Amino acid sequence: MQQLTFLRRGLKKVQRYRSVARVGSACAWWFSFFAWSFLILFAIDVLTEMGNLERFVLLAAAAGILGWQAWKVVVPAVVDREDLILVAAKIQRHHDIPSDLVASLQFADAQRSQYGSEELRGLVVENSSLISEKLDYLAGFSRPEMWKSFAVALISLTLVVIPAITSPTHFQTFLNRLLLQDARYPTTTEILYVRITGNSVVHGRPVEFVVTVDLKKELPATGTLEITNESGSVSVLDLLPGDKTGEYTVTLERAIEDFAAVAYLGDDRSNPQHISVLQVPHPVVHMNVITPPYAADAFDNQRTGSRNRRVLQGSNVIPHVESDKPLKSATLTIGEENYSLINEDGKWKMPTQNHPLMNIQSTTRYQVDVVDEDDISPTRRITGILQVRPDQKPRIVAATVINLVLSNAAPRIKFRAVDDFGLGQVAASITIIRSGVNEVDQSKIILHRFTPPLKTVADTVAIELEDFDLKIGDAVQVALNTTDYRGSLDGVVAEAEVIELMVTSRAEFLAAMREVDSQTDEKLDRIIKAQLGIGDRQ
Repeated sequence: MQQLTFLRRGLKKVQRYRSVARVGSACAWWFSFFAWSFLILFAIDVLTEMGNLERFVLLAAAAGILGWQAWKVVVPAVVDREDLILVAAKIQRHHDIPSDLVASLQFADAQRSQYGSEELRGLVVENSSLISEKLDYLAGFSRPEMWKSFAVALISLTLVVIPAITSPTHFQTFLNRLLLQDARYPTTTEILYVRITGNSVVHGRPVEFVVTVDLKKELPATGTLEITNESGSVSVLDLLPGDKTGEYTVTLERAIEDFAAVAYLGDDRSNPQHISVLQVPHPVVHMNVITPPYAADAFDNQRTGSRNRRVLQGSNVIPHVESDKPLKSATLTIGEENYSLINEDGKWKMPTQNHPLMNIQSTTRYQVDVVDEDDISPTRRITGILQVRPDQKPRIVAATVINLVLSNAAPRIKFRAVDDFGLGQVAASITIIRSGVNEVDQSKIILHRFTPPLKTVADTVAIELEDFDLKIGDAVQVALNTTDYRGSLDGVVAEAEVIELMVTSRAEFLAAMREVDSQTDEKLDRIIKAQLGIGDRQ
């Protein structure tokens, strides 16, 4: 083993040299590929000014290709190691050495099983040891390939440095854009920023854009603003000079959906500005009308979300407001009074129970103003009217065929009574005026009670006179009256005109009856209906 020290040292020197040459050449070729990829990306980005997404895709593709090249070229050069036996064979071939260097290495290896003559093996090892001291181990190994790869890498580096020196601003901008920043390449016109007037963009309302450019650079006469809606439709608006120098304005008549805006002025374009369109709140005013039970059926068929309601006088109206967007505030105005509503689980309610809509007595107009969490209010104020309908007084008309009666008769009185919600009862007030005596007797009798209440009653009632001990010449005044039904409240009484009956003899009564024809009853009906206005109002 000691006899081959020079040989082993020389072989390891060659092994290191070839490893460095392989790695250096591989890295140089990989660097050249990297430089050209950099230049290609630079050229594409300058010409097209790619957006962040396009840049990210190209960078990812370039990184993948460079990684693949490193795996195929650099990694094998670093990992692969030549065996000393292989190096010895190459040196023996380059120097045309008659002695077998490979065999001597194998013969000198104590770990290997040896065969043949020991003297012969020793002679081979000794000859190789003598030759190894005089060898130029690096002679014959080619260097041009390594220098060629270095030259290509140097040229590629030069091509990268040239634009960095000649156009440093473009180069620095490209480096920033490689980091996915919104840097822009220099232009003769420079757009500083694009802004909208106001705090937000609201659905259905106009949007004014103001584009500001650098006054130190070229100011174009006009420009354009490109609007790309979320649905994909594109519209182009003309940018015109504004009131201030360096400002250009344009108004989008209505914003319907989210969009992106890009301004074009001169040779510059702005970065896409993505704008969200805020929705207008759509509040719904609910008027919960608590109608007295006796009239509830006449008012319960109205839509609860209707702004205009018919309500019965004396009803309680409890308002609340709901919206499709969360609200910041809601105010109800009644006359000159403003009521700030209170939010209870998304329903904005009156802050007090004592307000003009409780026990409402007259037609009332109201107004609702809301502001949502984005400080947006509806374009039009919400207004409504509560039309108060009073409970009308009942009406009753009565008539009789003949005003002469016998003392023990039961004269028949025909009547008709009407009310808008229902009649509770019909009664009669009877006044007896006795002839020759300064005496008046009064009494009251209930003729009908209606359960349930009736809106219209038409009937004929008999007034029994036998119990009054009447005499010829006495007068009987009969006044029918009706009381409407108002639930727990006292009903309102309406009286018919007084019918005065004169007590007469049988002969006079029969004579009067002969004058009454068969159509008298029908005439009475027509008279009663005419007085009540039947046909105009039930």
